[in-house]
Amino acid sequence: MNDEAAHVVDHVLPPDVPVRQWVLSFPYKLRYLMAHDSKLTNKILSVFVRVIGSYLKARAKKSGVIKGVPGSVTFIQRFGSALNLNVHFHTIFADGVFHKNADGGVEFFRLPQPRQEELYFLAAKIQFKVLKVIDKLGLNDDDQDQMGFDEDWLKALATMSISNKAAYGERAGGNLKRYGIKKIEVDPEDNDPYSANVGGFSLNARVCIWGKDKTKLEKLIRYMARGPVATERLSECFPNTLLYKMKTPWRDGTTHVSFSYLDFIARLVSLIPPPKMNMVRYHGAFAPNFKDRGLVVPQTKPATPASVESASKSEDTSHSVDCAAVMLQKKRVRRERMRWSEMLKRTFEIDVTVCPDCKGRLEQIAVIKDPVAAAAILESLHEISVFRPLDIVRERGPPEEGEFHDEFDQRGPSW
Repeated sequence: MNDEAAHVVDHVLPPDVPVRQWVLSFPYKLRYLMAHDSKLTNKILSVFVRVIGSYLKARAKKSGVIKGVPGSVTFIQRFGSALNLNVHFHTIFADGVFHKNADGGVEFFRLPQPRQEELYFLAAKIQFKVLKVIDKLGLNDDDQDQMGFDEDWLKALATMSISNKAAYGERAGGNLKRYGIKKIEVDPEDNDPYSANVGGFSLNARVCIWGKDKTKLEKLIRYMARGPVATERLSECFPNTLLYKMKTPWRDGTTHVSFSYLDFIARLVSLIPPPKMNMVRYHGAFAPNFKDRGLVVPQTKPATPASVESASKSEDTSHSVDCAAVMLQKKRVRRERMRWSEMLKRTFEIDVTVCPDCKGRLEQIAVIKDPVAAAAILESLHEISVFRPLDIVRERGPPEEGEFHDEFDQRGPSW
């Protein structure tokens, strides 16, 4: 989560460009169809990005910018606040369009914030195009084979998770047990000027952040790229129950929901995305295949190899230097993940490279792999720990039919 947020802020989003978050959620039936059908999810995401992109380009055209190009980064989330299966999109759009100027460079043209009537129009347009895609594919909730469900139990888990019901335990088939304040007054979504709901297609465009405010922007992207479970809000309570706290109360006042152990595992299983599905997508000016992407996104200079630097100092090897430079430019620079020390410093403001005593800079002296030498060093530092290997457990298979006649049946309700 933190590595992806750092990469998007440092290497994708321009620092002088404001961005707006567009959130699109879907009705329950469509969530069910998208749950394990990556092709359908891709088509619906394409519809969403094209509709918002066309809207931005049309508004820019009215202001005199003819060939504007929008840019976006989408995070596909599959979970709701109660760990329920809820496929929806969090997309950051540049709050305007990019266009070429007379000098051949790229400029950014900012657009005014969307009005609520425009959001309703966009939500209705997305609904129309998505339903048209579904009709063209011939999908329906009774055709299991077309939705990517490999097993009947996976289909059942998705149904229970989307409808926010318990799959196992005492409340199997019923609603989850909720805790909180009931009958509280809340503002309906229709009163939010930055939200629109048309037939279950909910579109929100409230959050807008200036690109120079990297702290807020990175915090937003961490929220978009986060995992489904916040362990600090998960607790164990009696009897054999897990209690999960909502980040914000629901409209009916619910602050906590509870799961049985098995139902909690079932929730996690239903949230696993289909194989080989990319959960982060780049479109428009931020897409890898955009021809002018280098003029839009921040550029990082690749490190020059020592061989090229030493060759550049020699006057007799000018031709080899040119060849090496050309090869260096053509070589594709692979993105490397942030180092743990940098990640800890950026995320938690902990610098592990500074000595806690003298505040000096720590440097790596050597890597000790010999266990005898490592034990001797630890002993001299009085940090010896006794490591006991785990005992090997021989697991037996399930009993054959007719075996263990007198064994207590643990599958009954008494368990």
